Amino acid sequence: MIDAKEHIENTINKIRKGEIPPEKAWSVIVKMKEEYVKQYSEQSWHSFIGNKFEEVIYSIIKGYLFRKKSEDSMFIGLDALTEKEVKSNDILMRKLAVRYGEFFLLPDADIIIVDYNFIDMWKSEVLAILSCKTSLRERIAQACYWKLKLLSSDITKNVRVFLVTTDNDNDFSIMDKKEGYKGKHRNRIIAEYELDGIYILREDFPEEWESDKVKRYEEIFEDIIKIFREIRKI
Repeated sequence: MIDAKEHIENTINKIRKGEIPPEKAWSVIVKMKEEYVKQYSEQSWHSFIGNKFEEVIYSIIKGYLFRKKSEDSMFIGLDALTEKEVKSNDILMRKLAVRYGEFFLLPDADIIIVDYNFIDMWKSEVLAILSCKTSLRERIAQACYWKLKLLSSDITKNVRVFLVTTDNDNDFSIMDKKEGYKGKHRNRIIAEYELDGIYILREDFPEEWESDKVKRYEEIFEDIIKIFREIRKI
């Protein structure tokens, strides 16, 4: 019997290479839960998938962009990077860094979407930063803080801030209208107002709970392309 953890690792690698359709990739991972729990435990699953969540989302977006590039060379410069990869590029660093007096710091970001210009790197653009969380807690405030800091500079004001979440705590569910704020959790209200997009990876997230900003995760693909076209003016 193949080890469940090894199986998931291999699947993530296939997702990143574009061998598994990105719109189905998360469902493929979730379907492995039953076998994983049999070999380990329910508690172990939540810990494992929580630690792997950022890598899974990164691989899904990488796989999607790989497919787009193979279909149309126009997208050749569109890429998803880790914070470490951005830090290794001085120009991208300067296009994303936030100023604190004499210091320049990168905002907290799990994934950064960029549009490389291979002829003139100074014409490269940072399109969006993504925060990937299974459980939000204080993360909403952090993401909103960075959005406001990015808006405060002409260099970074057009960088979108996205949140990708499994919404384990039901922050984005619509409750009975008598509960919360007209049925909404305060975290949803804050995120919906401040951020550019919230993408939910939940099979039980009905369409009527969606809004212009709170969407099912697969819609992030279309939104990335939309931003790319806006920047390129095409």
